[in-house]
Amino acid sequence: MNKGKRGGLIRENLEIAIDALWAHKLRSCLVILGVSIGVASFMGIASILIGLRNSIINEISSSEKTVINVQKYDLMVGGINQAMLRRKSITVEDAQAIDRNCPSLSHVAFVVQGQSQTLQYKNEKSRSVQIVGTQLSDFYIQALDLEDGRMFTDAELARAAKVVVISHSPRRDLFQNIDPIGKKVRIGNNDFAVIGTFAQRKSLISGMDENFAVIPYTTYKTTLWKEWDSQNIAALVRSGVSLETAQEEVIQVMRRQRKLKASQDNDFAVTSADAAIELITKITRPITLILGAICSIALLVAGIGVMNIMLVSVSERTTEIGIRKAIGAERQDILYQFLIEAGFLTGFGGATGVALGLIAALCISLATGLPFSLAPLYILLSVSFSIAIGIFFGLYPALRASKLNPIKAIGYAK
Repeated sequence: MNKGKRGGLIRENLEIAIDALWAHKLRSCLVILGVSIGVASFMGIASILIGLRNSIINEISSSEKTVINVQKYDLMVGGINQAMLRRKSITVEDAQAIDRNCPSLSHVAFVVQGQSQTLQYKNEKSRSVQIVGTQLSDFYIQALDLEDGRMFTDAELARAAKVVVISHSPRRDLFQNIDPIGKKVRIGNNDFAVIGTFAQRKSLISGMDENFAVIPYTTYKTTLWKEWDSQNIAALVRSGVSLETAQEEVIQVMRRQRKLKASQDNDFAVTSADAAIELITKITRPITLILGAICSIALLVAGIGVMNIMLVSVSERTTEIGIRKAIGAERQDILYQFLIEAGFLTGFGGATGVALGLIAALCISLATGLPFSLAPLYILLSVSFSIAIGIFFGLYPALRASKLNPIKAIGYAK
């Protein structure tokens, strides 16, 4: 059979399929609705999830600064065992050793933080705020910009002064239409003088971390310290120095500082933004797969409905099938006719679901500010899988229709 004739038969079968589906609009719409709900749910959530992942990864990757962290253990890899928990904590002395002996780093800061707390000014209370004890160099490492006031000084660090620089969120909670500089806020059982406020951070990552306040680490250790609080070191890699070179320098200094033998493993972790990107990928990938599995279940249920509809359709159109075969239609023509009907039904439902899911994701993005992504691969997979489900569940009714004896089929109506 030449291509032109084959194409003509496909068009003819497609027209017959559309006419048959249009003749039973309610039945067809119910199947389309079932498919579209499953696909729309998947596409809506997946678009937001992928958009979040891409946005965070782009922000991390596009940063001109390369920051590394030295921690007791790597929180991003999981699998923390008892041996890791017994490791020595990161200390100020470790930070000082790295600062002295790592020429590949431009700034090094010791950082300590624990559970979030509320800040109080008179009768006003802030939402939960992360209190961070650190050094002046950390402001440069984290690229924190001031809106008002100043950072704390080395002198205030040395004498453990009770001063604090607050972020945009607690300022909004406590000091609406009030200049916060010089005011006293209560943190725990101590009063701290507000000496500065940070500018609102515009990036997505920063927007998730707008509830924080920074004090000298010496002050933190004397006023807020708890034995389970975390201690780590943040460091900024010099421009032109590779991440691998800087990490290797830090590892060697820390091993000397800890007096580790060549046969001993590191009892600390050196991480970077690459670890954060890997963690984000590890989190989003299985969630997307789970969503796909849920969508597949919905499509399988819809597929069962397709099979039921197609079996009913074969019974209702037995005479039509007999007449078509009697006037020359081949078995494969009948087979293709019903497969096209089933595939068109679920494929249209899948395309509708994709459109509804993307519209829903766009609305959520506009309402909440969350990014979303079109994800062409997932769009293609959703529609293709929808069509495949229709063809799979329509195969048995199509085979049954194609095997009908034309004489018996014509006599079926009598």
